Amino acid sequence: MVDTRGLMINRLIVLLQIFIFPAYFFIWMNVEPMKSASLAGFFFWSSTNPLEGTAELVILRIIAPLIFALPFTLASIIRATRMANSYELMWRAMGKVRVDTKIFYMVNAIFCLFFLIFPFAAPIIAVFGSFFAVKLILHAFGIKKNIPTILVVIPGLFLAAIPLMITISFFAQYSTVFVPIWQIWTGYSPIFYGIVLCLACSMAIGNFILFLREGASQVSYTKQVSERIGLIVKILLFAGILMLFIFVDNNGAALADWNSSGLVMFIINIIAIVLGGFETIVRWRKKHAKENGGGGGAGTLMVPIFIGVNFFIRYFARPDIVVTIIVSISALIFFGLFIAAYRYATDETLFE
Repeated sequence: MVDTRGLMINRLIVLLQIFIFPAYFFIWMNVEPMKSASLAGFFFWSSTNPLEGTAELVILRIIAPLIFALPFTLASIIRATRMANSYELMWRAMGKVRVDTKIFYMVNAIFCLFFLIFPFAAPIIAVFGSFFAVKLILHAFGIKKNIPTILVVIPGLFLAAIPLMITISFFAQYSTVFVPIWQIWTGYSPIFYGIVLCLACSMAIGNFILFLREGASQVSYTKQVSERIGLIVKILLFAGILMLFIFVDNNGAALADWNSSGLVMFIINIIAIVLGGFETIVRWRKKHAKENGGGGGAGTLMVPIFIGVNFFIRYFARPDIVVTIIVSISALIFFGLFIAAYRYATDETLFE
């Protein structure tokens, strides 16, 4: 029987991508600091900007977001089945890792992609992505093999012209564009880290609760908790810990002053580490594999690391760098799995 649930979820993710990327780039180019950017840096040999005015506004606010989003949107449309298969293969590669652990990695990947990678690298990605977009368009028209180089290079150069112009302009205005972006990231990274930390703690505590239930089911007639119920328990735990993080540890504080080093989060971190460590040791001693998609090993490695780092983050001279590194590592694991899955995915559905 066809697993329609997996098919629908993966295709829904791909469908959302079609709308998310253009919306993101349009918003990104129309808010500060991008809203204050100009193309004057491109004309470094001249004291005037010949495109200043309406032309510059149209290029930066309308055309640029469309070109930035073009490679990602086209890939989501033309290679929809292959991308859906890539997600499916990636979930399979993560094996028995629970759904919440997959969400943990996905959340880190989303934060890293939309708040760190795209703001800094979108113009450069768009330059190379323009040639990829041309290949996708040719693929859509049935030209799939032995494509003449000129058919890719010439249209690609036209598409790459605007992102190349913007890339040069942005790097010429480094202090105006990139420094504020980094300041935004470092200013809000404690919030991102705090949210993901709440998720990690809820997973560790929730897994221990399910572990107790799992053990009880093996010595009595108690039924094991289903994966769906376990997920609901963790969602409730996440909501509760998040509320404590927001309204107790950071009550009344400005967003820029939020941190995850408050007393309540410190206590929750200790509880999560102790319970998670106890569960891991018992399972290891008894060689007891996790049931219901418990997973283990590399799949759950980042969760205790995330929690553990919070004990020491206050002692680092640049905690924002530490947060950036830990979020980036988690995101890279997700991206690496997806890229590997995409290489092996096909354009034919895996569910038939």
